[in-house]
Formats: sequence, C-alpha cells, structure tokens
Amino acid sequence: MKGTYSEDGTVRLRTSVWIDLRALEENYRAIGRLLGPQVGMMCVIKADAYGHGAVEVGRRLESLGAAYFGVATIDEAKELREAGIRSPVLVLGGAMPWEGPELFIEYDLAVAVGNFELLDRIDGFRGGKPLKLHVKIDTGMGRLGFGTGEIPRLLSELTRLQGVEIEGIMSHFSRSERRDDYGLGQVALFAEAVGRFKEKGIEPRLIHMANSAGLCNYPEARFNMVRPGIMLYGSYPGKALCDAVELTPVLTWTASISFVRTFPAGTALSYGGTYVTERDTRVAYVPVGYSHGYPRALSNRGSVLIAGRRCGIVGAVCMDWSFVDVTGVPEAVPGQEVVLLGSAKGAKITADEIAGDVGTIPYEILCGVSKHIKRRHVH
Repeated sequence: MKGTYSEDGTVRLRTSVWIDLRALEENYRAIGRLLGPQVGMMCVIKADAYGHGAVEVGRRLESLGAAYFGVATIDEAKELREAGIRSPVLVLGGAMPWEGPELFIEYDLAVAVGNFELLDRIDGFRGGKPLKLHVKIDTGMGRLGFGTGEIPRLLSELTRLQGVEIEGIMSHFSRSERRDDYGLGQVALFAEAVGRFKEKGIEPRLIHMANSAGLCNYPEARFNMVRPGIMLYGSYPGKALCDAVELTPVLTWTASISFVRTFPAGTALSYGGTYVTERDTRVAYVPVGYSHGYPRALSNRGSVLIAGRRCGIVGAVCMDWSFVDVTGVPEAVPGQEVVLLGSAKGAKITADEIAGDVGTIPYEILCGVSKHIKRRHVH
C-alpha cells in the first residue's frame, strides 16, 4: 500500500481506500476450490461491489472466468456494460414499474422476476431476441419472489409466455448463517419447485439459491450455481464460518494524523464530554468522521492502528474528525499513517471486528465507506 499518498506518490491525501485485487483473486479461487468444478459462481458486485468499486472488481473477476455477475439495479448493470464488461449480468432486484423490458435487451441483461405484475408487462413484449428471465421463488425470506402457493398459476403463465428465455430459477435464504431446520425447509421447498418446473417441461439452465453463508452451511443448496458476495471481499457472513475457507480482506482504509495535542487529567473531549482524561494524554486528530462512513458508534470503543500499535478512539466521533489516544506512541506525529480498516506490522482491524463493536454486520461497514473517497486499486 502507499499509505495516504496519491497514486503518483506526490500528494498527501486526507484519507484513502485501497483495494487489493490480488486478495480478491485469492478469495475467488479459495471459494472455487471449496465448490469444485461443477458449480459456477454468480459473483455479487451490487452496491459498487460492496464499496470496492464494481468496474475494477468486475474486470478482475471477468478475467478469472467468473460465470455470471449479480447486481441490484439496471443502473449498476449499465455501468458494467459501459465499462466494457461483457460477462452475463443478472439484475437481482428485477425491473421497477418505470423500467421497460427493452432496457434489458439493449444492455444484454437477465432480469429476476418475482411478481405477476412484471410478468404481465413482459407478456407480449417483442425485443428482437429473447428476454432472459430468472424466476425467483420465495421459500421463506418474505421479500421478493413468487410464493410456493402461487406456483400453479406461475407455471401456467410461464408456459404461454413468448419472447423470453427462462434461463434461471432461484431462491434466497432467510438466515443462512447457521444450519437449521428452517434453512433445510427452504432448500426442500426450492428443490420441490424446481421439480414442478421440470414436470411442466420448463428446465432452466441455471439453478441457484446459496449466498456466501449458504454455500458453506448448505452444500445441498449449491445446485449448479452459487452467489458469493461478502466472502469475495474477505469478510465472513458469520463467525462460525471462519474455518470453512481462508479469506483475505480486500479493502484497506487509511488516513493521516493532522495534529497532536496533550491534555491534562480531567479534560473532557469532543461533543458531549463523553470521555474525560484520567492522566496527561496525547491525542492525535484524524481527519475522518461519520461523513466519511466511519461509524459514530465507535466513539470511546473503536481502535485504529498507528505504527502497528492499537490506539483507542476517545470521545465522540465527529462528522469530519476522530480523536485517538496516542499516549506512549512516539511515532504518532503529524503526517503519520493511521489504519482505520486493514493491517499493519502484523496487527489488523477487520470489517468483522468493527461490525461487532457497533452491533451491525460487515456488509454495512464496507458499503458505508463513503463513495467520495476515491478507490485506488492495487493490481
């Protein structure tokens, strides 16, 4: 990494996000070894590849032979196509009422279909070539998809639908982070739905259900394609899965110390005076706060790395500043690199750790890093 310097190494930046595409490749290959050659991967790169930069991530994964990409919206898919990415792309969120089927044909996209309103809009559409559909079955998530009780009507409508290719059938786990009867019930319902499709002569080429946790906890749900997301970026969807596959965090977030002050015992720091010094305390000021996506919930509980040493956040995280106790860390001087997320000299702070500190999930931590911070991709 280049710390907080610009790409040419000449200009000091307030804060930088570095994306290690070599680590991304290692994670992709590690998941592939777990799956074996019979199961393809639909790499989920929605939400700007979970904050890692969808175009650069997509290009690297395409070069590795990724079978498919999954995104949330047609705008995300268009960005990939306009950047020259040609691999198959599925818009997992389907088509909004104001998005016509012709857009999916124009950009050569597949669309997830999970309601009859969308089927009605597709019915009779003639786009010059078949519109690719992935039919979503709701087996217990309660979000998108046809209910299992709607399958008879669904099959009737699909068999008469023209101008489409039913390329895939899919479902989604509700709580795949652990293996339990509920999850096994979802797998059984989905397998039954696949069987009912086949009975009607509808045999989609792609059958997929398992996300990152699901592909680990439910091998029977791998079918012929899985949809890894968070694992590609080096985080685990659950603590119990850390032994399933070895992953390397892809994102490193750095900043620089702006200035340092020393306060006597009894000094209240930051908004609300929630931290009061108990001794003479050196405080480093880091120009990163919640406007950059650094969680305010890390106030008085988070840590950063300075010269490979853990230093605690003191006081409330501000919109543009965080305060760090650097008493006894002589290397902590203006200009010194601060690692907010990543590793240094054998120490590390992961998205999983931060998520645990603030009571959320690593997905939110990674997606929350501000898009205003330029991603610098390391090849």
